[in-house]
Amino acid sequence: MHVFRLGLFLLITTVVSAQVQVQLQPLNAAVLRGSKARFNCSTTQPPSVMTWTANGRLVINILEASGVTNSADRFSATNFTTPGDYRWEFAISNVQRDDAGEVTCQVLGGVPRMATLSVQERGSVGIVGGNQTKTEGAKTEFQCRAVGWFPEPNVSWSVNGVAYSCNTNSVTQGNLFNSSCTLAVTAVKNSSVQCLVKIPALSTPDSSTVFLTVVQDKLAKRDQTVLIAVTVAFSAAALLFLIIYGIVFFCKRRKKKSSYQEELRRARIHSQNRTPATENVRGRDNRGYIRDRHDAGHTNGGVWYTNHSNKHQMPDGFFDDGHRNDRHMTIL
Repeated sequence: MHVFRLGLFLLITTVVSAQVQVQLQPLNAAVLRGSKARFNCSTTQPPSVMTWTANGRLVINILEASGVTNSADRFSATNFTTPGDYRWEFAISNVQRDDAGEVTCQVLGGVPRMATLSVQERGSVGIVGGNQTKTEGAKTEFQCRAVGWFPEPNVSWSVNGVAYSCNTNSVTQGNLFNSSCTLAVTAVKNSSVQCLVKIPALSTPDSSTVFLTVVQDKLAKRDQTVLIAVTVAFSAAALLFLIIYGIVFFCKRRKKKSSYQEELRRARIHSQNRTPATENVRGRDNRGYIRDRHDAGHTNGGVWYTNHSNKHQMPDGFFDDGHRNDRHMTIL
């Protein structure tokens, strides 16, 4: 009898000539099992009759005069009509896997509109082994496991906020998927490692986070300390050598300059000392020279005789009789 009514209703809607514009949103809905699915059907004219079917089964019947006339246990309809927009919301509560399929809105005088409902399963996500501590430069691996998901999930990694893709291995268990993914990294610095699992029904992915702690190798650290110490010692020795070389160079230059100035000083003193001596030499009296006078005597073999005395003149310019002759100074 129910099938007969539905067939009659469809026949009547086909015969009606006036066409009503019908819009159904969303056309594809993905929801988690146990949540609520919602669909909106809008018309440009007040619908005299509106029906909702799920997988070909009539679940809601709405009349313009009396509203909802029948509804199933988990199916309901709510009127959100506004001026110019005649809209009804169809909802399925506690969605189950067998609710997945087609959802249809049918309005008398309009073309049926269909949407697809996908019911998905949310499983668990975890990283095997948890937090890790590794020596700097060491290779390490993280394995993520996503268990009990439908459909097959998309698994990816994030290290300090940087995304990494991976090849996911999945197996089915009943009608659910168990997936795993391995990330290989080199321990460089402390990092936050996150595994992300996503299915269309989730607006944001589920995640699991662990931490990688990086420590330095003691031997490498000791070698690095020795290298630093050797470098510092060599630098200090080089600096000391440059300082000593600079001091020696400065002293030599100063000594050379001082020696040069000392030689100049000695030369100047020597020059000053030579000048009077030369003048003394050039200005000595020639004691063997007697001024030419009219009363002078004659010479014989370099010895002068005067008209007043027949005695020889002594070398020091004095005569035996105590008289001293005049002398001329000869400048050589």
